[in-house]
This record gives sequence, structure tokens and C-alpha cells, in this order.
Amino acid sequence: MSSASHSPVERVVLSSGLMVRELSNYGELKQACQLYRGVFGYAGEDESLNPRMLSSLLKHSGSVVGAVDPSGTVLAFAYGWTAAEVGEEAHIYHFSQAAVVSSVLQGQGVGRSLKRVQAAMASRSGAERMRWTYDPLLARNAHFNLDVLGANGRWYTPDAQGLPGTDRITVEWTFGGAADSQAPAPEGDGAAQAPAAFPPPSLTVGELRQDDDGAHLGLPAAKPVDPDLAAGLRNQISGLFDQGYAAISCLRTDPHTAVYTFTKD
Repeated sequence: MSSASHSPVERVVLSSGLMVRELSNYGELKQACQLYRGVFGYAGEDESLNPRMLSSLLKHSGSVVGAVDPSGTVLAFAYGWTAAEVGEEAHIYHFSQAAVVSSVLQGQGVGRSLKRVQAAMASRSGAERMRWTYDPLLARNAHFNLDVLGANGRWYTPDAQGLPGTDRITVEWTFGGAADSQAPAPEGDGAAQAPAAFPPPSLTVGELRQDDDGAHLGLPAAKPVDPDLAAGLRNQISGLFDQGYAAISCLRTDPHTAVYTFTKD
């Protein structure tokens, strides 16, 4: 099974006039840090991010990209660093630590453009793939990562951030192929779903269906509030990864339900 390929581009200009590109000067890096704290609601010392660290990343094979409006305001931001897989399949990849988008830009296709420009920076260090993590119970994020970008959810880490309930799926996204590098990012970052080639079955939340072709699991279209439901879903997803499955799609089947699709990795 392989991820969809996408050609990296150094910058993307969106119809709104925003330019998605590498951030470099101190003022832009400071704005990016402020946006990061504001979007995530971070205030503690253990949640800080500063321009000096971002500047160091830029000097040492890292990536710092943002969406900048004509006035010079940074309204979206992503950063990461070059990493290496060791062992029999040793290779260089890029790890994208975080991506944030201002609420005024939600649903305007900025997320995909951030990833494509980040991929261009990553390719300078010899990487042709990128990894990042997401909350497995956020159906919208799962859809964006798996269906819009074409990444594969390959690894599951329980309590990834050191606290109960902070499980994460790590996706791998290949961008070294021959996709049209000038293709515009789709509006909405996948909020409006295109028809699926193989539509998933309609399932209830928590319903798991496995067959010769793979597995499907129903989950809420919005993150569940009930902790027992959330814990049960995390256990089901973790169990599928333990069986050798990888996540390849997450599509809404009705206003309240989304369905994960898994195949053997």
C-alpha cells in the first residue's frame, strides 16, 4: 500500500491573496509563535514556542512556513524538522510537529497549501515523505489527512503526550511523485467531501465491521464528549493497528457519523 504522491512547491498564492511560503524574519516568526499559542490556547511554560527556536530550525534542515496576507500578517503556520528512519528500510523523512490556522481562514484550503510548501522545504534535505500525528477521534482531521492529502495512518501510540486519552495516529505522506505542482489547493481542506470510489458502509458509532477487504469503524463526526465512548473507540482503533491494519480513509456517512476505513499495512 502506498500513499498518494504530491509534488512540493516553494510557495502557493491563494485566490484570497494569501501567500503560503517560508517564514524567515524575526517579526514573522514572532507572529507565528503568537498564533500558535492563541489557536491552541496555550499559556503555560511547558507549552511555549519562541522565534529563536524557529530560527534555529530554519538553519538546520527544519521547516517554518506560513500563510501571510498582503499586509504581512501571519494567519497560518506550520513547523517541523528532518528525521531519519533507521534499520533495513533506512530513509530520511520530515516530521511536521504542528500546524495552526487562524479561525478566519478555516475551510479555505490553507492546510493543504501549508503541507505542500513544507514538503518543498523538506525535499531540500533529501526527504520524499513526511510524518505527523493527529487525534484519532477527530473525524475532520482524519478526513483531511487521509482523504484530502492521501496520507496513510500507519502507527498508533497510546497516551502519546504522556497523559491518558492523548492517543495519536502517526501518518506518513509521500510527496516525491509527479502530481501537478501547480494544481490549486481545493477549497475547504476537504470539508466538502467528494464522492468516494468505494463508499464506506453506513455504521453506527462504535460499530466495527471486518471482512476480506479490510475493516470499517463508525465514530462521531464531532469528537465524542462521553469519556467511556471515547475510551472504547480508542481501544477499537488501537486493536486494529495491533492486527496490522493502517487507516486510509475517514468519510462522513450522515451529519452525525463518520466511518474509518482500514486495510492491512
